[in-house]
Amino acid sequence: MRVRTPQQKRSRESKQRIMEAGLRLFGEKGLAGTSSNEIARRAGVSIGTFYSYFKDKRSLFLAILKMHLDTFVTGIYLVEQQGDPSIDSIIRDHVQRAFAIFDRQLDFHRQALVMKFTDPEVRRLFEEVEEKQLSLITALLERHTKPSKNRDLKVVAKVIHGAVENAAHAVKFLASPFKEERFTEELTSMIQSYVEGLTERERG
Repeated sequence: MRVRTPQQKRSRESKQRIMEAGLRLFGEKGLAGTSSNEIARRAGVSIGTFYSYFKDKRSLFLAILKMHLDTFVTGIYLVEQQGDPSIDSIIRDHVQRAFAIFDRQLDFHRQALVMKFTDPEVRRLFEEVEEKQLSLITALLERHTKPSKNRDLKVVAKVIHGAVENAAHAVKFLASPFKEERFTEELTSMIQSYVEGLTERERG
């Protein structure tokens, strides 16, 4: 069956309703627990309309996941800041946005994370967006620090990314006993000290 690309406003709205319904149902029940018919009913479209836009529920899940993960780039790293902010303010701002963005689709992200470890296509999408994030973090470090030549900023970026991601997962998904505000403050302070140390060692 040929999957079509919506051209008219009504068609675009139908596809958007399908994606919104899928997002909610996948978050509630996971991919395995959700049927294409259920998504179509929730979206208020026929099952034929569903299949005209998506091959199956899995292709819908992957399309939603890609859109969702793209917000982790645009919503955290590509927001313009006024003036010429310091590296400390950039770190604080990025940590706060990273934690906040999980709240947008928390249930769906939780379901996707489980699949990341068992589904190659889901893992590939996570890896692709992480690579984009690492490139952007590396570019920020190159612009705002002067590390010694033997420091690999891509590795530094991976350490920072991993610290933020794991801390956010602990707070958002694992019912951490610590308040989010304290978590983000300590995490921000730790990363700021780490990044400052890159330049300090060069001076020494």
